[in-house]
Amino acid sequence: MRQDFHAKVFFMTLCAAYAHPIEEKVIEEYKADEQRKHDQKINRTNALAATQEMLIGLFIRKQYQKAIKAFDDIVGKTREIIRPGRSEPGKTRPKKPYSMNYKRL
Repeated sequence: MRQDFHAKVFFMTLCAAYAHPIEEKVIEEYKADEQRKHDQKINRTNALAATQEMLIGLFIRKQYQKAIKAFDDIVGKTREIIRPGRSEPGKTRPKKPYSMNYKRL
């Protein structure tokens, strides 16, 4: 149980370390462009998936530069637009009735 938790923390930290320079580049690009309406950031879900694929190239195949370049390209191209004030509450579902097995007598 602890091993899974620490592996997940290590994986997410590794992803953040590899994605940080790309995120800084994305931030500088949208600050330099006056015509953009909204800010942008990298897509963390795609960054995590790309990190998982990149680790195969890094540790098993020993193709360091090729793997990191592919990671940079994927994460740099997958961006999200930050739209302020777009917080919508989730849909509330009605409470499910109890199953017949759990009904009181």
